[in-house]
Amino acid sequence: MKKQLLSISLFALLLSGAPAYASASTSAHVQSEPNTVSVEQQKQAQSFTKYYYLTPGQLSPKEAIYLKKGQELRIRANGSFANYTVYNAQNKQIWSGTTGIIIKADEDGDRYVQFQAPYSYQDQNVIVATYTIQ
Repeated sequence: MKKQLLSISLFALLLSGAPAYASASTSAHVQSEPNTVSVEQQKQAQSFTKYYYLTPGQLSPKEAIYLKKGQELRIRANGSFANYTVYNAQNKQIWSGTTGIIIKADEDGDRYVQFQAPYSYQDQNVIVATYTIQ
């Protein structure tokens, strides 16, 4: 009877995915670890995410992102063959493509980002763009 209870409890433990042992010292160490990112570093890097829902061939409105001279804008787009174009402060095209890009501002001013949905899709395209300014 004891062997059967022991085997059932071991089986339940394996199904739950819990470790067979618990070490209080490792979890306490992880919880007490100090944050390695300084407040100054957090102020320097701003990150935000935008979601675009576009029908086939539709252009998104141009997103204006203000950059000071020397700042970098990193763009990472995911989903639905995310094709996008980046314009400078004078509204001249400076980049177009589908891959992530890093743009360094040569002067203060807005940079504009515009996405276009492909024509090959029948339904709505979802594009998730993550912008990081450093």
